[in-house]
Amino acid sequence: MVWADGLLQARTVWWGHAVRACLGGELDIATVPLVDRAVTAVLAGRPDTVCLDLAGLGFCDMTGLHAMRRFTGRIHAAGTALRLVGMHPRLRCTLTLLQGVSPWTPPVLQD
Repeated sequence: MVWADGLLQARTVWWGHAVRACLGGELDIATVPLVDRAVTAVLAGRPDTVCLDLAGLGFCDMTGLHAMRRFTGRIHAAGTALRLVGMHPRLRCTLTLLQGVSPWTPPVLQD
């Protein structure tokens, strides 16, 4: 399934009870509602694992970081495992500059 607007695309691919959610574009105040709809749809399918692929995410502001914290909290509250892949070097650098404050609640596996 694909959710898109002019600034962000969220695409999901299911494999059995696991889903890969790929974000591409910008995650900010204008695009958070789109990702919220995608997360709601994913959780409705009751996956065992969500793989959040951020390789296509070119921009993420503080609103986006707060939204990701909320999204991952919802995923964990549903009893679903979360795997984080493809974090862009700029996002990783931003988190490092924020002294290791991460929007992802443990346990999140990163590659």
